Amino acid sequence: MNTEHDTGVRQILAHCTVCQVERCADCETVHLHVGHTSLRLTMAAFLSLCATLLEAAQTATQGAILPATPRRAAN
Repeated sequence: MNTEHDTGVRQILAHCTVCQVERCADCETVHLHVGHTSLRLTMAAFLSLCATLLEAAQTATQGAILPATPRRAAN
């Protein structure tokens, strides 16, 4: 991947104590920084990652919000 875009202008989309998300206008990528790890993603890949993380968060919290119910065997 071309690293010349590192001098480009980045817009901070969101940040918290765990991560920061930036959009680079020059290379049209999203930069995701989590701790000491950084990922450069196309917008499509970033949106797919967001959808997957949201699904995982919803699945992980369902048990915390609602008590687990036993599954019935299919007839």
